[in-house]
Amino acid sequence: MSSFLYTPNSYYPIDDSPNNNPNSINNNKPRRNLFRWLLLILTVGILCIFVLMIIIIIFKKKSTHHNYQNSSLNKTEMFLNISKRIKNNTSFTCQLPANPNYKENCTIVAGVLSTSDDELNRLQGPTSVYLDKERNIYVADTTNHRIRKYIPGNSDEGETFIDETSNIYYPRCLFIDQESNYLFFLDQDIQANYRVQVIQLNSNPLKRTILIVGNQTRSYGMSLDENFNIYVSEYNHHRIVKWLSPNYEQYLIIVGNDKNQLTYPRSIYIDQITNDLYVADKNQIQRWLNNSNESKIVMQGGLLCPSGIEYDCHGNLYISQDKTIKLINNKTNLAGIDIIGIQFYFHWVLNSRKTDILSNPEGIYLDKTNGDLYVVDSAFNLVEKFTIKD
Repeated sequence: MSSFLYTPNSYYPIDDSPNNNPNSINNNKPRRNLFRWLLLILTVGILCIFVLMIIIIIFKKKSTHHNYQNSSLNKTEMFLNISKRIKNNTSFTCQLPANPNYKENCTIVAGVLSTSDDELNRLQGPTSVYLDKERNIYVADTTNHRIRKYIPGNSDEGETFIDETSNIYYPRCLFIDQESNYLFFLDQDIQANYRVQVIQLNSNPLKRTILIVGNQTRSYGMSLDENFNIYVSEYNHHRIVKWLSPNYEQYLIIVGNDKNQLTYPRSIYIDQITNDLYVADKNQIQRWLNNSNESKIVMQGGLLCPSGIEYDCHGNLYISQDKTIKLINNKTNLAGIDIIGIQFYFHWVLNSRKTDILSNPEGIYLDKTNGDLYVVDSAFNLVEKFTIKD
């Protein structure tokens, strides 16, 4: 509001409004400044988050980088190779001891201890291991959605063979045909339905394809017979199906037609000599003879469902279960005998990380040439090799 100052000659208007009065207080100016500061801080924060996300993405790509590029595996080419590979059983000499006795101490062949800060080589929930003909070690690093490859003697220097950028999720159940160099593995789609994929190991760039898209169920077990038929345990359907090679467009229900035959089957194993089928079902192992509808319980008892299954030329059955590796043959009872690991121990023993301690062993692989047993320890996130005593 304006007022007038009287002088002898005239009146002078005086502007005493808040904007021009130095003694007045502007309540709007601090608010504007505060708003500007908040806007500046918010803008800088968003920019920092954006830059941080770019750095994380670049670092992740670098840390999971591998030397392979993916291309589609021609199914026709693969079918022809499989057809040529189908063969009859051939005689061979068994080189393994009839009663294997393993050393207590093991060698870590893949992975690093949980105390290591090596994020790239740290496995997370591994479930399966397999060796190729050059004795390279392939590991299904399941929770990390990748398959790792290790050269013998370099347990902490593996390379990511294939990962989730190539559309694989929770891989498990590795199987390598030594002659054709095909790597088969089980994984799942984003709806958790099982798939079977195959990779040609000696291809450059790496060739792969999805062979089987499952029957709206998950699976934890896969194996192949000598004719490349693929057997899958359908967990929610309580059955085992056989996908017929070489096209894998049709399947047969091998086990599970009758009620109460199986209950949530998990691991399976096909004897490459006899084509007998072994199934881990609840807390037991059942065997179905080739082309037979009758089963026999060959292992029963224990605390948890058995996971890994292997079989040697003497008829010894190797089972990973709970905290041990069991051996079952015609000289043992259905519970088998523990040949590796300790069934009961205290937490302080577990924390000491003794090399003869296992915690939740899953997949196992038996080297048929020398008896070396590779064990995937999914709790310790390691793959360990046990050798037979001299």
